[in-house]
Amino acid sequence: MERNLKDKLLEKSRYAEETKEEVWDRIEAMLDSEPAAPTRMGTRSRTTTKQTKRSDRTMRTLKITMGVAVFIMAFGVFLAMPAGTAFMKDVKEWFAPEKKVEVEVEGQKEETDQKLHQNEESKYVIYYDQERYKLVQESGKDVITTKEPLPERYPEVSMTIEQVKDEKPEDLIKRLSGELSGNYEDVREVEKVSEPVQGYAVRALAGKEWDSEVVVIYVVDNGKQGSFTITEKYFLEAAEGHGARFHQMLKEFKVLAE
Repeated sequence: MERNLKDKLLEKSRYAEETKEEVWDRIEAMLDSEPAAPTRMGTRSRTTTKQTKRSDRTMRTLKITMGVAVFIMAFGVFLAMPAGTAFMKDVKEWFAPEKKVEVEVEGQKEETDQKLHQNEESKYVIYYDQERYKLVQESGKDVITTKEPLPERYPEVSMTIEQVKDEKPEDLIKRLSGELSGNYEDVREVEKVSEPVQGYAVRALAGKEWDSEVVVIYVVDNGKQGSFTITEKYFLEAAEGHGARFHQMLKEFKVLAE
């Protein structure tokens, strides 16, 4: 009967198998750890002992049945929630809304106040330096840029995050690299990287002057046969400033599996 109940619970749940097994094992362990009622030695017959064991098994089965019923009811409430409600609530519990992060800029280490951003539609999170940057959502993209506009003589400084649902990372990075080749003087070879993110990267330079534009594109698997692109833009002199800060912020980029 316990096995049937367990199988029923596993059928009704959408959690990972290892999680379901762990929950069930904990329930059984808790029930097994309950102390038996005290008895006096020699005062019970074998028949009484058998009846007690049978009664204990019945009570244990009843408790498990009640536990399963509670799980199924809770699962029903979960399904009745608006799409994404429970998921995004969990995200808020997993990640602190703000945190201190150390970053090395021009050889000096400094502590920055970083704020959590959750993209509920694309299902990812990132922390960004809220003292120096702002995050703007536009046309399905998240753009992190300087809080104060830079003077006109400076090239654009930004980091743009966008999801491309229908292209795999290895195909997308080739296409983007080809597009850069037509617009920039120096385009480096595509690299497979593990930092600041796991995926692919390509770097392009518009020249060797202090204000020459720099573009770095990262492509990350979205876990659904698609990709995320992260495009950093700054200028050569800002590589150790804005470039270093973008690199650190990108270490906090996380794709969330539903």
